[in-house]
Amino acid sequence: MGARAVITIDGPAGAGKSTVARLLARSLGYIYLDSGALYRAVAWQASLLGLDLGGSQALSRFLADFQPVVTADARGFHLLINGQEVTQELRAAWVSQAASKVAVLPVVRQWVKERLRHLAQNGGVVAEGRDQGSVVFPQARYKFYLDAALATRAARRRQDWQGAGDPPPLEEIMAEVAARDLQDETRADGPLTVPPGAIRIDTTDLSIDEVVRQCLDRITASSEPGQLAPKPSKPV
Repeated sequence: MGARAVITIDGPAGAGKSTVARLLARSLGYIYLDSGALYRAVAWQASLLGLDLGGSQALSRFLADFQPVVTADARGFHLLINGQEVTQELRAAWVSQAASKVAVLPVVRQWVKERLRHLAQNGGVVAEGRDQGSVVFPQARYKFYLDAALATRAARRRQDWQGAGDPPPLEEIMAEVAARDLQDETRADGPLTVPPGAIRIDTTDLSIDEVVRQCLDRITASSEPGQLAPKPSKPV
């Protein structure tokens, strides 16, 4: 049986990366890796400690001893910090905003990259984020880049709003998403880009199931026998 593959799914906010990656991993019996959760974990814990989220030196000292417990399988990606399950807490709007600040720092990006590569050392993973196929796993066997119209991506973000009270107006979320796009595309370390060799999929008018089916069709069409044979997944 061939080696189990590493599959990457990149793209901007609201393109459908997380949902597609989870379902694709489940379909293949692979482990799902959520790079964004690791950035949010750094932001969450550093904020609780009162650290300057823009201070590389303070964050570097903090990260030297920061060892959240990660469990990942086809059903999800879970994080425990100091024995506490924080997966849901990390989805709060303020954590996502804080994560966007630390995600531009090379020291944080290196920390996340090392942990993702450790989790993927035996293959059989679907990793999603904004630099998975370009920086973290440049040799991944299968790479996908998901995108969608700005209005569509903003509407999805609004639908998934997890902040307090009613979600902001669509126009406000569109502005926030566009600003995040610009930040991701222009940062010096690991900017958002279409990875070399990636298959681009416009998800604007596609359902999640249709996107997953396109990914599966592309993968199975180019796979060697036994390469993607599923096996029971377990925490790592």
